[in-house]
Amino acid sequence: MKLSEITIENYCSCANVTIPISPFTPLIGYNNAGKSNILRSIVWLLKKSVLPATKFNDTAKPVIISGIILNVQIDALPANQQQQIEKYLHNGTLRFRRRQDSPGVKATDIKIEVFDPVNNNWIANPTGIDNAIGVLFPEPIFIEAMDDASVDVAQFAAKNTIGLLLKNTMEQIKANNALAHTALLDSLAAAATHLNGPNRISEFSIFETQASTALSDFFPGLNVHLTMQSPTIEDVIKTASIGLSEMQGIPRGFTSFGHGTQRSVQMALINFLANQIKPTVAGKTTTILLIDEPELYLHPHAIELLRESLQQISENSFQVILTTHSPLLIGERVLDTIVTLKDQNGHTNIRKKLADAASILKHKPHQASVIFSLQNASYLLFSEKVLIVEGKTEKMIFPDLYRTTKGFSISKSKTCLIEVCGSSSIAPTLQILNAVGFQGKAVVDLDYIFKQELNFEPTLTTNQDWIACKKWFTDNSTALSFNIGDDGFPTKKGSQLNVAAAFEEMAKAMPEEIKRLSEIMLENNFWVWNRGAIEAHLGIEKTDQERILFINTAKKNKSIDHAIDAKSITDCIHWI
Repeated sequence: MKLSEITIENYCSCANVTIPISPFTPLIGYNNAGKSNILRSIVWLLKKSVLPATKFNDTAKPVIISGIILNVQIDALPANQQQQIEKYLHNGTLRFRRRQDSPGVKATDIKIEVFDPVNNNWIANPTGIDNAIGVLFPEPIFIEAMDDASVDVAQFAAKNTIGLLLKNTMEQIKANNALAHTALLDSLAAAATHLNGPNRISEFSIFETQASTALSDFFPGLNVHLTMQSPTIEDVIKTASIGLSEMQGIPRGFTSFGHGTQRSVQMALINFLANQIKPTVAGKTTTILLIDEPELYLHPHAIELLRESLQQISENSFQVILTTHSPLLIGERVLDTIVTLKDQNGHTNIRKKLADAASILKHKPHQASVIFSLQNASYLLFSEKVLIVEGKTEKMIFPDLYRTTKGFSISKSKTCLIEVCGSSSIAPTLQILNAVGFQGKAVVDLDYIFKQELNFEPTLTTNQDWIACKKWFTDNSTALSFNIGDDGFPTKKGSQLNVAAAFEEMAKAMPEEIKRLSEIMLENNFWVWNRGAIEAHLGIEKTDQERILFINTAKKNKSIDHAIDAKSITDCIHWI
């Protein structure tokens, strides 16, 4: 059972936005894009509180936050609540929402509503629905980015991490160590007899007598009576605090350690808490864990460990929703990551998930490499522009070409490089990226024009330049010792001249035709190496040794003038 979607209306910057929720959902976006507002809205949906005017995007309109629960485990509820909620289920799905019509209302005026699938309308405050939601989704755990780790971890509070851990520990003592629990209660009861009653410590009674005598001078007839609350186990637990020691040394105060250590301990104990908490009914309830920027102060290795831990938690009775600015916290969850942004009115919106756009490939199993390339491109989500490259040379050498040419890194221009496996993956990758709002471009070899199905209008296959280039191969195959394949283009099978060299020869012979075809490609966001491949423009062979030599020379001279065709390289960099 999971919360699969929320819709936020009129809450802070979220004027009207719908967000799909996965078991592990990272939220990313620029600062002030509304990520934290999304987390807080989920808390409010699951836990009622009175919202002040500052939480209303427009105080003349109500705040409404709705959610969809999939696969509702109705048998987790008491029998009477099952009856109340069952009639609102549709194929195991429940739609519900919380609503506050104006700022400053009473808590009793905040409505919880469910959608009636039979009558196709919302029903306000059905009996027991709020309690039922509370059973299915126990109170969420919310860790804000700027929370003081020492407040959350080092000192007990009823709802902080250490408080919840100790509460769980006491429940384990009750269940697993009844003798110790009883002995503790007996000890506290014995202590209580010394505070009140006939066995009271005499000094307390002397205090009462002396205080009453002092009072009688001002108010004759009045007496002072000292009453002290008997201590409970809960009172003792509230005094708990956490210290740390190194190599089994002397414990030191939590705040004496650095912020990185404090944050690491906090995240570790949150993970520990998640593994300790048992659902009300095993496998049938879900606890929402919301963390705002959990990577703060953490070393990269610790971030990766944290990601693995949170992902593992999300596979059990938890749903993890977090905000982050770190690609390391996303890992291979690129396809399910939510990208937030603000529109021109300052309202929070989200981009379509890559997973949804990639569904166009579900009937094309041979394009699995496209999905692989995307789900491993975590920096993609932190960029605005994407450059697709098919060759190792571009992937390896482009960052240095860019820096040398423009004086700053390609990442500073908010551009991400993605290397795809084979030229056939370029078009579908661009299609997916464009579908979710990225500015996608591709750099391709010359043969791409002739060997890929390009959905240009009009089609290139009827273009006279395209036809002339294809005819050139037929006319020159014998003289240049290469064979023509069934598609009418050079093939490596039985050829003395390799395919790349054949295209380079054609490029030399047909420069005007290639120039016009390249311009058509450019209009469709494809940069074509009109000499054949990038190596022909750089003047190097396809070896790591020559690539590294070119890069080192560029760095040393702070120039790419040693390239055979430096102008084309420079033009390409500026086109990006």
